[in-house]
Amino acid sequence: MDNTARRRPQAPPPSRRRRFGIAVRITLGLSVMALLVLLIGGVSMSSFRLFRAEVAALSTNTLPEVITSAELHGSLQKLVAQLPQLAAATSTPQRRSIYDGLVTELDSMQLLVARMRGLMKEGDPSAGERDGNVRLLEQTRSTLLILAATVADLNAEVTRQIDYGDRQAEAARALSRLAAAIESMPDTGAWAARIGALMARAAGATQLDHLSRLKGEARSAERTLAELARLSGGAPDPTGQMMSTVQEELFSLLVAPGGLFESAIDRLQARNRAQALTGQAQVLVETVERSTRTLYDSIRDQSAERTDALAALIAERTRTVMVLAGTSLLLAVCVYFFFRRFLSTRLVAMNRAVLARLSGNRQSPHCGIAAPAGLPVPVPVDGDDEITDIGASIRYFIEEIDRRQQAVADNERRFRDLVEGSIQGIVIHRDFHVLYANDSFAAMLGMTVAEVVALPSLLSVVAVAERQALIEGYDRLLENGQSTPRRRIRACRSDGAGLWVELTGRRVDWMDGPAIQAVVVDVTREVEAEHALRQSRDAAERALNELKATQASLIQAEKMASLGQLVAGVAHEVNTPIGITITGASQLQALIGELSDRHTANALKKSDFQRFLSDGMEMASLILSNSTRAANLVQSFKLVAVDQSSDERRPFLLRDYIDELLRSLHPTYKARTALTIDVACPADLELDGYPGALSQILTNLIMNALVHALDPEQPGRIAIAARLLGPDMVELSVGDDGNGIAPDVLPKIFDPFFTTRRGAGGSGLGLHIVYNLVTGRLHGTIGVESRPGEGTRFTLRFPRVTAGA
Repeated sequence: MDNTARRRPQAPPPSRRRRFGIAVRITLGLSVMALLVLLIGGVSMSSFRLFRAEVAALSTNTLPEVITSAELHGSLQKLVAQLPQLAAATSTPQRRSIYDGLVTELDSMQLLVARMRGLMKEGDPSAGERDGNVRLLEQTRSTLLILAATVADLNAEVTRQIDYGDRQAEAARALSRLAAAIESMPDTGAWAARIGALMARAAGATQLDHLSRLKGEARSAERTLAELARLSGGAPDPTGQMMSTVQEELFSLLVAPGGLFESAIDRLQARNRAQALTGQAQVLVETVERSTRTLYDSIRDQSAERTDALAALIAERTRTVMVLAGTSLLLAVCVYFFFRRFLSTRLVAMNRAVLARLSGNRQSPHCGIAAPAGLPVPVPVDGDDEITDIGASIRYFIEEIDRRQQAVADNERRFRDLVEGSIQGIVIHRDFHVLYANDSFAAMLGMTVAEVVALPSLLSVVAVAERQALIEGYDRLLENGQSTPRRRIRACRSDGAGLWVELTGRRVDWMDGPAIQAVVVDVTREVEAEHALRQSRDAAERALNELKATQASLIQAEKMASLGQLVAGVAHEVNTPIGITITGASQLQALIGELSDRHTANALKKSDFQRFLSDGMEMASLILSNSTRAANLVQSFKLVAVDQSSDERRPFLLRDYIDELLRSLHPTYKARTALTIDVACPADLELDGYPGALSQILTNLIMNALVHALDPEQPGRIAIAARLLGPDMVELSVGDDGNGIAPDVLPKIFDPFFTTRRGAGGSGLGLHIVYNLVTGRLHGTIGVESRPGEGTRFTLRFPRVTAGA
């Protein structure tokens, strides 16, 4: 019986392909449940932290910023309401009360600006909006300082206006008393009539609002008093003495220092200055209002964005947690029924069958049907998973245990010697079901050998895009048996991390059948290095493009800043000749009116006409000279400003253009009386290029010398020289005899954002922009020579005819 059993043909071992095994099912179910629980916890904790951080930011930074900006805007509205009241104040107590209120509001606004600045420093320093808000705050703070000085000047002018008004009123009262005293005097004929007319005209003249006419009336009253003095000198005493006394008192009341006309003139001048300061203060208030309104809108928008983002975050995280919780509950129910259906019920049935066979029972406890005589009770093998394999393996094991044990021992010895110590990953599979794997291969996937063998398919650790090619290569290997060349594919580890491997395969015979042996090498580092190299190259290209764009924007910003400085200086310089022209024209108008009145009254004398011609010629010369001066300034500014604000190319004479530029820059350095600027340039040296770029270069070099090299109180010299180097090359130099540049600073002066006056408003872009304009726009070169205490010299060399862009 035993021999017969040994000679009986052995059944082939069970074979299953592409199964979703129980171990994988259990691991997958529990892993998904654990992953969902961890995901819910992680999402909840991260949501709580984000919510707490956002609420803290809103309560400690954003909300105080909104409140402070609103208070700043409210204080500004109070300031707007009080400014006209100060200018219209008519008494000292009223003026002092209004001014104290204005000073209080300005101090309050400075405190609010300082508080807002502190809040922004405590916030997120990397936000671009905060950078803009900080700039607005700095602009508001500096404007408030200017506004405080302007209000102080306005208060001083209103004080003078009130004082001079009081003096004028006192003089008017004294004049009234004198008029009453004159009425009680004996009849003096024409003298009394002229005195009365003079007093009436003086009383009316003090009500004039035109400064030139008021001064004309003062001179007319002085001439009248002189004529009256001649009349009183010929009168007999005591009438003549009384007339002299009245005339002297009238002189002290009307035209003497501190008299009626001088008080009226000083009051009118103080009023005009107060009106000008009021207008300036209103402009500054409008500037502050625009800045505060922009700041308030920006902070309010940021607050709304953060609030909306917080609400969206809460809603999103709530939905995510609810979805994950529902998924976890549903998955738990499915896992329970899955395990009961496919595990516990089948294992109990298999256990009953095995116990029945061990006890010699010929009836199957699983189905209740008796087995044929001489045959064991069949173990249930329904299904397509590991339980089915276990049942089939039990039957196969009973018949083949001895032979299998010997074969396994032989195979283990051979492969332990060949592949266990290999540093390369080796795996043997049939239809991608792992038959053998060494430790190196398992380590690549982050698994143990047992876990690798338990994989349902090697395709599960390969990227989806690579699977079809692997299947086709597997089929070719089984057909022709030739080794495949090295192939690089993407795979994934058990922890979800990706990796790149290179593999080669060949067909082998394994366990009584063909199989595929693959040699696997981890090349993740090489692939990552190649990817990082590509990313670095792309990042460098993007950074270069961004740098070029930033450089262009900085050049444009600096150009506009220089143009703004030029506009401010020229506007201030033009105000003086225009003011003188207006004053001369008004005075000439008064002279013509006075001459017309005398002509109408048939009282025109030759001396009056000659005096009119003399004064009129003087006023006309004054008007012409100052108008010409203003026109020249405007013409120079127009030429330079148009060139700086455009990139137009045109031919121009270098010497004339330098003179126009210096004339436009003269308001910047006119206060430096000890400064000398020398220009040495041929008058016929003509360039064909970009005058705007050359103007920007010379402006930056001259301002750099004024700011860094030359002390305002000490004598200094700036030398500008130009000459031809051959027919097509120009050399232009700008030098000074100032402080010079330290040797350790000299190599860095053209670097962007490098400055030695960081705390004094220096941006560090002036010389960097000069370098870019010379080398870029003018296609030239620039060099610098300097020694401490001996001055600095910049030398530019560029083509006389600039090439096209």
